[in-house]
Amino acid sequence: MKKRLLSILLIAVLLCGTVIGTAIITTAAELYGDVDGDEDVNVIDVTYIQRFEASIIELDEAAQKRGDVDADDELTIIDATMIQRYLAGIISAFPAGELLPTESPTEEPTLAPTEPPTQAPTEPEDTITKVKNNIPIHFTNNKNWSKVNAYLFNSKSGAKLKAWPGTQMTNYTTNNLGEKVYSMTVDVTQYDRVIFNNGTDQTTNLPVTKASSGYFVDPINKGKAYSGKYLAGVYPYGQDGEGTLNTVSFTYPDGNYKKNVYIWLPEGYNANDKSKKYSVLYMCDGQNLFGQATTLSGYEWECDESVLSLMQNGGDGLIVVGVACGNTDARRNHELTPNLGQLASIADSSYQNGGGKAFSDFVVDTVIPYVESNYNTNSIRGVAGSSSGGIEAFYIGMENMDKFRYIGALSPAFILYNKSVWDTYLNNKDFSGDTPRIYFFCGNSTSDQLEQALYTNATAMQGWMTNHGYPTDKMTTVTDAEATHSEGFWTLYFPEMLSWCMDL
Repeated sequence: MKKRLLSILLIAVLLCGTVIGTAIITTAAELYGDVDGDEDVNVIDVTYIQRFEASIIELDEAAQKRGDVDADDELTIIDATMIQRYLAGIISAFPAGELLPTESPTEEPTLAPTEPPTQAPTEPEDTITKVKNNIPIHFTNNKNWSKVNAYLFNSKSGAKLKAWPGTQMTNYTTNNLGEKVYSMTVDVTQYDRVIFNNGTDQTTNLPVTKASSGYFVDPINKGKAYSGKYLAGVYPYGQDGEGTLNTVSFTYPDGNYKKNVYIWLPEGYNANDKSKKYSVLYMCDGQNLFGQATTLSGYEWECDESVLSLMQNGGDGLIVVGVACGNTDARRNHELTPNLGQLASIADSSYQNGGGKAFSDFVVDTVIPYVESNYNTNSIRGVAGSSSGGIEAFYIGMENMDKFRYIGALSPAFILYNKSVWDTYLNNKDFSGDTPRIYFFCGNSTSDQLEQALYTNATAMQGWMTNHGYPTDKMTTVTDAEATHSEGFWTLYFPEMLSWCMDL
């Protein structure tokens, strides 16, 4: 019989922590095939024989005799195979019989310290790089003001860096258009809003976030607007690249027509570098996200500029995927309305029997698999949209909480359903597990009846969800009394949505 030094460590792994010494205990009524003496014949006995045959472990004579199920007076791999056939039900007994005569233990067992079972390593969870709190912001003086002030304040506490008109900015460079570009550093944990002004003329309130970099007075906005204040645009200061925009088309099953999907890749994306993987934000109304050439409104969200600004401040890049809406208002209303029950009286017939589920399924079953098969992505996904796209993004996230890390609902059309319908819908959801972070935003400008109409339900949703058990710390609601229902304002709040949702 083969005799080799017993490997205590390897047996510890096999037995999940308890090691028996060189003499395996003999039981009172021993079974053939019960190599380890635990009064049961199982796959562990097969493993003992295989490891004995490989000279990895030593077995005493009693254990070898119990394993000799073919009764040839030798423990071989044939015995292991016969035990496997017995366990599979191919044979019902061993040639050696069923029982061995009672024997006494040859020696007392030696117990080694208990160790935890060996487990296969698990993949680490995908994470998002934290961004420093002190970020530089830049203002291009394209209105040629004689001076530029930055009035910084905290929208929640009301704290101000300096009384109006704020800090006069003197640190500047000149860009290739001959415009002065002013800069300063802001601690975004202390101040989250800025108004650029010359003491008389001023911008609207502008969010300052970790995905903010540069601002300018929007040239599309002709003259003063929004209560006599200028709307601002955003840009990634110092970033020469623009990323890459790809367009693919899929047959949309609800209507059987071709639907465009726009896939924006951040500057520096390298398809051949599989070690660098990107999170992905999926958005409704994809035609309005990246450029004015495809937009239906004359404005774009400038999502690419915000992501590039985030990268300028040390954050990760991300891929932004925009799913285009239907090519008519009625089709868009249908596609981006989830059918949750009785519509509110404010909704016209184009919202009846909404196709929001088909749109959600299209995103989850067609768009996401395509993106993740063709681009370097990690497991972090977000979904966002505005207006009808806002309610649909919220619906997609609620229906697929296991698939999305965060949701952005800007000026969402929650008004399409009354509170009773929302209560029924939310009551059927289980919020006890992991849930996405949710950013709600709505304006309340007196000059925009639509945004004002949306305001009540948009700002009430967080409370409704809290009442149904959704974690309060996973939600935030932001409002702006000057904001209208337009991409011009969603552009300004997109960086804040991104910063909050990604927990930068």
